[in-house]
Amino acid sequence: MTGDQGTSDEQWDEFVREFHRSSATPRQSAAEQAASPRPEPKRGRRGLATVSVLCLLAAVAGAGYWFGPWRQAGARPVTAARGGSVAPAAVRPTVQAFGAVTPEQAFPVVVDGYARVATVADASCVRRDTVGPTLAGMFTQDHGCRGAALALYKDVSGDEYNIAVFTMNDPHDVIDLVTVLGTHPTDFEVVAQLPPKGSGLRELGADSGIVQSYAGYGHLLMVGMAQWSDGHASDYQRLEDKLSPLLDAIAKEAAPHDPRP
Repeated sequence: MTGDQGTSDEQWDEFVREFHRSSATPRQSAAEQAASPRPEPKRGRRGLATVSVLCLLAAVAGAGYWFGPWRQAGARPVTAARGGSVAPAAVRPTVQAFGAVTPEQAFPVVVDGYARVATVADASCVRRDTVGPTLAGMFTQDHGCRGAALALYKDVSGDEYNIAVFTMNDPHDVIDLVTVLGTHPTDFEVVAQLPPKGSGLRELGADSGIVQSYAGYGHLLMVGMAQWSDGHASDYQRLEDKLSPLLDAIAKEAAPHDPRP
């Protein structure tokens, strides 16, 4: 993973620490959060490593639409995915020595019409080229994140799919995070990665349409985002329908690697 150097990382780490210190009060209610301004979608400049070229899960997923350019409108209500609820581990564990799910464990090279383009791992979970400040702050407020695995996929039409799998220290935090993220389906807190050179994918602009969905299983928080190959901001239901089977397949692939206390 190509990271930011020196002072920039230190400034980001200090920002996250300050967020944690200043957020000692309880989180806002859903109504209060809904009234707050929502941040713009984030697009990262991370250098992803290019790669050469399925047990039903009980999960709650939220889906939302981004209406460009740089404005939200018509956000859909959060809908329950097949299965009904997030499935945590049976016992709330203390922080212990288990590893995060890796990109190799979570992301198949090919998934029935989708091809993996690139993957990256982030041991910190809170780098600014991985998540936005709100999610970074939530990670620090909770029991912490063990690591993140991210992947970029494409389909035969060149549509782009960003998937992130976060391994949380406490499975109960996954329930909280999916609930909070699901109440704000157009608040994009995971950074969409730019395609690597030679991938054949376009570098989409900030005004491109995006849909996103969330899922949780055990210690694993999963976030999926999809964009049309030309970035057009319409046909969101069809784009969501294309994202769902990929996110489902990755959830099934990652689930056996969920760390158990």
